[in-house]
Amino acid sequence: MSFEITTDRLILKVLDSTYASKVLLFYENNQTLFETFEPTRPQNFYTLDFQTSFMDYEYRDIIKGKTLRYYVFPKSDPDTLIGSVNFSNILHGPFSKASIGYKLDQYYHGLGYATEACQAAIEVIFSTYRIHRIDARIAPENIPSIKLIERLGFLYEGIEYKGVEVNGIFRDHYRYSLLAY
Repeated sequence: MSFEITTDRLILKVLDSTYASKVLLFYENNQTLFETFEPTRPQNFYTLDFQTSFMDYEYRDIIKGKTLRYYVFPKSDPDTLIGSVNFSNILHGPFSKASIGYKLDQYYHGLGYATEACQAAIEVIFSTYRIHRIDARIAPENIPSIKLIERLGFLYEGIEYKGVEVNGIFRDHYRYSLLAY
């Protein structure tokens, strides 16, 4: 498994809980944007204790091959966390698939960073993890995310009705997929 990937402009790294304060700041700085589209968060999400515990748990799952999350840093400022790309629900064998998620700091939108980061991470999930299919769920009003996922080659499959709880309400999401071959 690759714990660090570099692209033309970015560094993608798997992080452990020693970075929890940096991750917490990233979420706090983008809380309004992220909570518009993401699943409902636990009440203690915006605490250092939660982020530390979650990152410990997630890191163990990364080692086991159950999930993969890369945090994104610009090469020009490698101490500034600007996003993440993750794959959850990784399954092998006849159900070979994973679900993709991504987020980018609001001040870095429109610069192609999300496309660049996702392309690099997708290459790893297909080649190293040998996943056959990647699923994506996107809120219908999240136009920038829809444009990104389509730019990455994902195909629209339909609507998942009331499939994701966002701010206490189960909402419809568009379903997309990308196949390895």
